[in-house]
Amino acid sequence: MGPEVIRIIAGQFKGARLKVPASARPTASLAREAIMSVIGEKIDEARVLDPMAGSGALALEALSRGAKSALLADREVLAVRVIKANVDHLKANDLATVILARQMSQFDRLLPYGPFDLIFLDPPYEEVTLPLTFLLKLAATNLAAPHALAVWEQAPKTLATLEPDKLKPWTTLSTRTWGDRAAAFLTLS
Repeated sequence: MGPEVIRIIAGQFKGARLKVPASARPTASLAREAIMSVIGEKIDEARVLDPMAGSGALALEALSRGAKSALLADREVLAVRVIKANVDHLKANDLATVILARQMSQFDRLLPYGPFDLIFLDPPYEEVTLPLTFLLKLAATNLAAPHALAVWEQAPKTLATLEPDKLKPWTTLSTRTWGDRAAAFLTLS
């Protein structure tokens, strides 16, 4: 059996097939469509960061819908290869940059590419410390543009444990749930 394949839902790359590395847990089409609907016009001309990209589906969906550029990173070499292949398949090399980065230990590799208007965080489901630390460091280093929007996808029970005081300067706008997945939509205040 080959790698799992998902499709871009809408926009200029609509219907394009994306490969998914075996280690990734891609955002399902229903959840991706719902996330993009919530984000709406914030996608237009956005500079996107997807630092836990997996297959790159979220950032590539945003590019398909009008984002200006995207930086996609992952800590696994195989995932980076798959993301690069997906970008090549879409002929989106002028819009997307793909790098290998081990999240926090190589955070400085992101600095030349910011600031970002739209940030997707899709960590392992029980992992809370990494995305929280990442969000706080984005704000502290000005890698998040003023009024940036972050979408933190996680298990619903994990997102329910987020304490507003620990998120500052980020503010939760809303949380949406789709079965065993949920997303918190946060803005930089």
